[in-house]
Amino acid sequence: MAHEVDLESFKELERDIILRVLYRDQTVQSIEEERVRNLKTHLQHLRWKGAKSSSQEYKEKCCARCQQTLGLLLNRGAVCQGCSHRVCSECRVFLRKTHAWKCTVCFEDRNVKIKTGEWFFEERARKFPTAGRRETAGARLLQSYQRQSSKISVVPPTPPPLSESQCGGSPNRLQELGHFRGFNKSVENLFLSVTTQMRKLSKSQNDMTSEKHLLAMDPRQCMGHTERRSQSDTAVNVTSRKTSTPDILKAFHQEDPRHPPSPVLKQDTPPSSPTHSTVFSGGLRHGSLISVNSTCTEMGNFDNANVTGEIEFAIHYCVNSHSLEICIKTCKNLAYGEDKRRKCNPYVKTYLLPDRSSQGKRKTRVQKNTLDPTFEETLKYQVDPAQLATRRLQVSVWHLGTLARRVFLGEVILPLATWDFEGSAAQNARWYPLRAKAEKYEENIPQTNGELAVRAKLVLPVGPRMLQEAQEDQLALNGQLCLVVLGAKNLPVRSDGTLNSFVKGCLTLPDQQKLRVKSPVLKKQACPQWKHSFVFNGVSSSQLRQSTLELTVWDQAMFGMNDRLLGEAKLGSKGGAPGCTDSCSQSKLQWQKVLSSPNLWTDMTLILH
Repeated sequence: MAHEVDLESFKELERDIILRVLYRDQTVQSIEEERVRNLKTHLQHLRWKGAKSSSQEYKEKCCARCQQTLGLLLNRGAVCQGCSHRVCSECRVFLRKTHAWKCTVCFEDRNVKIKTGEWFFEERARKFPTAGRRETAGARLLQSYQRQSSKISVVPPTPPPLSESQCGGSPNRLQELGHFRGFNKSVENLFLSVTTQMRKLSKSQNDMTSEKHLLAMDPRQCMGHTERRSQSDTAVNVTSRKTSTPDILKAFHQEDPRHPPSPVLKQDTPPSSPTHSTVFSGGLRHGSLISVNSTCTEMGNFDNANVTGEIEFAIHYCVNSHSLEICIKTCKNLAYGEDKRRKCNPYVKTYLLPDRSSQGKRKTRVQKNTLDPTFEETLKYQVDPAQLATRRLQVSVWHLGTLARRVFLGEVILPLATWDFEGSAAQNARWYPLRAKAEKYEENIPQTNGELAVRAKLVLPVGPRMLQEAQEDQLALNGQLCLVVLGAKNLPVRSDGTLNSFVKGCLTLPDQQKLRVKSPVLKKQACPQWKHSFVFNGVSSSQLRQSTLELTVWDQAMFGMNDRLLGEAKLGSKGGAPGCTDSCSQSKLQWQKVLSSPNLWTDMTLILH
């Protein structure tokens, strides 16, 4: 194909047919160029929408795409690995079948390269840098025809009409547009690089302290760890980063080696006032930093001391308000939380097992430097009387050490099923010896988190004619599993006695395919009544006999925190809670009743675990 093609050797009819094909190919190329231009224009609009302009004032922390203000603790955003900009959760697009994500601009740039085929030419240019632009056979034929048109007295066929948008897609026009947009893109990247560099130079002393191990290394090595370059970064951005590293190192060595503690650690230490108070631990207090750190202690992130001493507390239940009150009196003969320093800062924390969430945690104030602390505080829970028999009270003593490090000093676990709340002697304060943390708590008491009322029905084709059609068509054998979630009661509520609850359903088929559904959220209700319908289509009776239906009740959290699981119930071949044979057998019987009675509603009351 190196030699030129001569159209003079063809006949007039053949030449007309070839020219029609060539002009049609040129039209298709114009349409394709218009499509590519529209994609790149849309991408450029996304970049301009999120670009920071010098004529506007932006806050110090905001999303680089939608300019939404970012928080200090919640919704702080994350840095995109493609462009190194911090974006909010709404401006992230997760890639298919992976946990990786990109911002909206990087994702759109990736789609443009895929749809236009630029990725192929970029990879080809990397492997063969000296290779020129690809020239098609159609372009060579047209050039040959135009050079020979002056010598051949042949009237070319009339090309098909082109629209104005297609005519605007000529190579010269595209080249001028490409240079213009390339210049705008370079200016935009240069301005964003300078803005990013100025923000980095204005970091606070605490940020530099937290990265001390990176700044103590060689500048080249430090740059290799911290620099995340964008594909659109210019040479000015790279040069400015290299020159700024010695300045940061120089500023770091000039500072005092004794760095003050972080403001987060100061806020993490609770006050130690010994005044008498009634603790209502809920709402914003459990969303604080100390609550997050204290919840980590339940996962083993703590130190142990030699457990000694006793704790005095009383338990009272108010039937009218459904309030369980634990009056923490005093402790004596506690072990040192820091044996070398002979120091102990004790406080008491309680849970109503099996609920170990932050909403179910109650704490007293911290007493400083004492082995015999006096608390005189009352911790309250909102518990239904029917749930007391399934709960266990866990009272544990902890030491708050340096840098908010927790040390376990002992605990007491009391089953409330055998507790006499009506007796006057039971309401008096008692002394309980502290014991070491149990590796595995006793499971002989069935743990329930309430009840869930549902109605279920398996819809199958009825009648001899429909059954005959179902045998002819395999798809007609599939029916519907209809489930109505009526309501729930005796759920573990918050400290204010309310819930923002919803229900999730998951039907696991024999081939491990999962069908998921979700109900709306009912806010500020302790006994929600959803009356919401779940419909699972395309399931047969034989599949359901080997399937498992899992229903979970959740409490919607606020401020972007994780939702709290209130309880779950399972129906099917693997139904029931682990370690509870009665519940397992009952769930299997209820599931068999639904399958054996098609087209009939079956009412069920499921125990949540």
